[in-house]
Amino acid sequence: MGFGTFLKGMDTMLKRWISVARVVSVAVLLISGCATMDQPGEPEFTLRVNCAAFEPYTDNAGNVWLPDQYMEQENDWGAVDGMTVDRSDLGMTGTDAPEIYETERYSVTAYEFKLPNGKYTVRLHFAETYEGIYGENERVFSVSINDKLVLEDFDPYKVAGGPQKPIVKEFKGVTVTDGMLVIGFEPNIENPEINGIEILSE
Repeated sequence: MGFGTFLKGMDTMLKRWISVARVVSVAVLLISGCATMDQPGEPEFTLRVNCAAFEPYTDNAGNVWLPDQYMEQENDWGAVDGMTVDRSDLGMTGTDAPEIYETERYSVTAYEFKLPNGKYTVRLHFAETYEGIYGENERVFSVSINDKLVLEDFDPYKVAGGPQKPIVKEFKGVTVTDGMLVIGFEPNIENPEINGIEILSE
């Protein structure tokens, strides 16, 4: 075997070792939580909030939902105000994310999110689970996104056709130009409520 052949062999072996080292390095980062690997088709930015929850939640589709929080100085997003309730014994059906509808933030006026400028899809999750609501027109409120009215005189019970039925309202092409996305709630009858929020970049 000539010296040139020997060098080529060593070069090939070195490249293989470098490739193996890179794979091992990525694996270590993934396991340690220092890096993430996007799922195919997943938007660049994804935020899912389980309103009123205190712990992260992974739904049946594998999506991870963050626990709720207030919008404070050190946070990039959160509820401005409101109260929370947990009705974990409901046993919600008809959804891949039943636990989302078992917690609720109510009497809320807004959620605020600091986001990069761009276009987003916003999904709002609702369900009428309060035992004090017996029919239509007993909880009615309006919802805006960045001061644009998106739901007027919204009645979760009426829209769903009854209690404990999930509703998802999706709004595409929501534009952020000042680094802030605000979801506002305006009461009409009873208090506004919300169960979950999804924000995905377009």
